[in-house]
Amino acid sequence: MAEVTKRSSLTIDEILRPQTRLDLIFDVDLINDYIDVRSAMVQDITPTHIIISQSEPAILKSMAGRSLEATFVRRDPVSSEMIRWGWRCQVLEILPNYKVNPEDQTGFPAVALSIPVAGGLTETNARMDYRLSITSDKKITIQTHPSFGRVTLLDFSAGGVLIGIPRPPQAKVGMRLWFTLFFPVPSSPGQQTTINGEAEVVRITTNEGEQYARAGLKFLDLDLSATRALQKAINFYMLEEQRIRNRSSAAQVAAPPAPAV
Repeated sequence: MAEVTKRSSLTIDEILRPQTRLDLIFDVDLINDYIDVRSAMVQDITPTHIIISQSEPAILKSMAGRSLEATFVRRDPVSSEMIRWGWRCQVLEILPNYKVNPEDQTGFPAVALSIPVAGGLTETNARMDYRLSITSDKKITIQTHPSFGRVTLLDFSAGGVLIGIPRPPQAKVGMRLWFTLFFPVPSSPGQQTTINGEAEVVRITTNEGEQYARAGLKFLDLDLSATRALQKAINFYMLEEQRIRNRSSAAQVAAPPAPAV
């Protein structure tokens, strides 16, 4: 039975707030393992527009009129589950000097996006819309083919993983293998979630001076429970990263100015 898309009955101004991080998905090509996703922050919400900071990489004037999917993470007030919401929108205008309030002395580079139509805000499907870089504090690991030797997980998404393997690499493009991902359960310290599945090696890269090669693996036919578990983990860490950035920004604002030299 096909899964019914979950839609929000809330309007965008009821669910989205300024300083919320948006991930703007312009292009996804799962076959070639390519995605054009750009991050920006919500700055202002009007009845007809959502104003965001200029993204990184920047949205160019030539991209006005382009269609994209804007997504963000929100904790469900009932279940406390992190859910990724999104809507189809258009780049309406590039604003080189936007001012939230007319009396503001200075403006900032911004972009105007269209707001979702009624019923247009939906829970996004678990596709490769965000790639999570792995740091030691995340305690996420992977096991793959024994011939690879010691494997280091570099990043992962709902669509695949990037791993580091000893050189010369034993992996070959087109090779299929089984893997196991281990990551902590955010709501239950000390517990782990284990995901088993099959993946295909889609690229191998080697950089001069590095002791390991990089192998990109694309997940193949993960079941629905595994896909949801992956997306839930990604949503959790994205929210944590957003909190860290917000705390860092608040600390910079609160810091006293440096004394004049």
